[in-house]
Amino acid sequence: MRNEKLHRLVWISVFSAIAFVLVAFGRVWIPPFEPFLKYDFGDIPAIIAAYILGPVAGLTVQTIKSLLFLISGTSSEGPVGILANFFAGGSLVVATSLVHRMVDPQRNKHAAWGLISAVAGTLVMTAILIPLNALVVYPLWGMTGAAAWTGALAISTPFNLFKGFLSCAISLAFYRRLEPFMLGRSSGRAA
Repeated sequence: MRNEKLHRLVWISVFSAIAFVLVAFGRVWIPPFEPFLKYDFGDIPAIIAAYILGPVAGLTVQTIKSLLFLISGTSSEGPVGILANFFAGGSLVVATSLVHRMVDPQRNKHAAWGLISAVAGTLVMTAILIPLNALVVYPLWGMTGAAAWTGALAISTPFNLFKGFLSCAISLAFYRRLEPFMLGRSSGRAA
């Protein structure tokens, strides 16, 4: 018999380390978005952890990733960029995971449920980030008032929609394959 808490802690640690490596070394600028908006693959391990272990596990992965990113000093956008990344990734992870658990409580894992959770999670994340960017993130970068709202709506919103959909699509492609292994069922035995 294995210790479930230790098992969860190990997987959260593994996904946090992977997420940090992906955010620290795998950030790419994707035209036509602004150069300061870089896509990183660091949300994918957190989404997978949230799908399999729950929203708290996914948010924990996001938190550890962001703290390691802050400590490492590898962010060109500084603490404000890390804060924005945390809120974007954290809201995506929690919203996607909660919607996934609501629409598929029996864990039937139909592709439609994953798609519904990805779309809903991305839309929730984007809706949360509009006022957060306009009222917190852009003002911390020195942009206030109407300019901050314009930036949040015209610059950040399209990027956040893209980021959410891409991260969820990649996560959905992997999570079903990883779930049996993570839960100790890869050999057909019960966990």
